[in-house]
Amino acid sequence: MQTAALAEKSVAVAYGRHGFDAEALMAAVDGLDLSRYIGFAYGSGFEGQPQLLARLSEKLPLIGNSPDAVAAVKHPATFFAALKRLGIRHPDVCHSLPEPCPHDYLIKSGGDCGGTHIRVVSRLRPVLADNDYYQRRIDGQSVSLLFLANPHGVEIIGFNEQWLSPAVHAPYRYGGAVSNPVLAPGVREQLMHAAEMLAREFGLTGLNSLDAIAPTANVDAAATADSPVFVLEINPRLSATVDLYSAAASRLFAWHVQACLKTHSPNLHGRRSYDQNPYDQPQMHQPQMHQPARQHNAHAIVYAAAALELAAPVSWPDWVTDIPACHEKRLSVPAGEPVCTVLASAGSADAAKKLVQARVETMQSLLQSLNGTAGANGFRCTSAQGL
Repeated sequence: MQTAALAEKSVAVAYGRHGFDAEALMAAVDGLDLSRYIGFAYGSGFEGQPQLLARLSEKLPLIGNSPDAVAAVKHPATFFAALKRLGIRHPDVCHSLPEPCPHDYLIKSGGDCGGTHIRVVSRLRPVLADNDYYQRRIDGQSVSLLFLANPHGVEIIGFNEQWLSPAVHAPYRYGGAVSNPVLAPGVREQLMHAAEMLAREFGLTGLNSLDAIAPTANVDAAATADSPVFVLEINPRLSATVDLYSAAASRLFAWHVQACLKTHSPNLHGRRSYDQNPYDQPQMHQPQMHQPARQHNAHAIVYAAAALELAAPVSWPDWVTDIPACHEKRLSVPAGEPVCTVLASAGSADAAKKLVQARVETMQSLLQSLNGTAGANGFRCTSAQGL
């Protein structure tokens, strides 16, 4: 709802299991006066549709990675072969499992996002789709690195910790993230090294994020060969974790545009790090990881535990964003779908994470307490099966 309120124009386009309805999206773009726009900026939803990005690039310059780069990064065989060639650790991957069936493997789909495509291997092995693969499950801390790439190098924007919001049919569903967690210097170094090598390998440009599994945080121990970081994937587009740097969001997006359109960009000549004190150190060329972070931001997704109906007007707390729009003064949210995002900030990553998770519980309790009623606050819930 906030995006629609800020935008000059917004158009809803059908979105399915594997991304946007291509013809509907192209029709929406064709309905615009394209002479008024400098390019097409995109986020999630295109990883599995690089051919749609190619069609869009014929209409407007892409503010993001090229279709070829997206296709290569999200093609499992190509991506993991590159990791092996570059000596970057990753969980074992394969397209067939040995007998007896191991239970420490997951089934993933290249090109999907949000974790809802990840399944646990069971005795009934499904027939893998063309872009599916098995990946060994690795225990540890789920982390990500947000970085800006251009031909001169990479800018390290920030390190983040991520967590899940599991559901019965989506055990690896994305739950949320917090900025600047406690990570050993060796873990950070491995993440930065991987980002540099992969940005160069695939010709990445603009804002991207790298997902990985790191050893459990130990502030006094540097990561060594005995505590490796395992790279899971690259998200070759604007990531949800960009929101964790809201204080500098406008400059971040400006740099993304500049890098992608190859206009003036801010002295990117090798690695730099802004995760501790964003944009206050324009001449810094090496990360200063010992400095304490000024603020830690967190966000978390509130999913509908049951089918919901919300009647307008709804009074939302000021720490809620991504508020759904009501059509005809009523909004239906199917069970398991996202309702909104909650935000929190604190002086440490742990405090911000605890606060944002408490706010998720607050929202869920509110929805549950109003189940089956249409109170004055505008909420009405109905039960659903399967979650």
